[in-house]
Amino acid sequence: MKQIIEEVFEAEKKANEIIKKAREKASEIRQAAEKDNLEKIAEAKQKAKDIIRNAVENAQKEAEMIRQEEIKQAENEKESILGNETDLNNLVENICNIVINTEEERKY
Repeated sequence: MKQIIEEVFEAEKKANEIIKKAREKASEIRQAAEKDNLEKIAEAKQKAKDIIRNAVENAQKEAEMIRQEEIKQAENEKESILGNETDLNNLVENICNIVINTEEERKY
């Protein structure tokens, strides 16, 4: 009987050791999974930052291109207006001459 009790205690001791080892292994697996998840989260955050940075850089480049195009267009329009100033002055002078001549013809 004593031997049976000793065998039961020994079996319990072995079972407790097996359970302890299983808990340790489960803890190691859990820690490894948590570490892996943290690494993947950090990697995803970095990728998101890179995507956002690239999008902002592209938007800034596009905005600068549009700005330069608008400046060039405004300069071209300015040149066009200033270039036509001589023609405009000539036209105004011709109209004034016509009006003056018409007034003089009415007097006679």
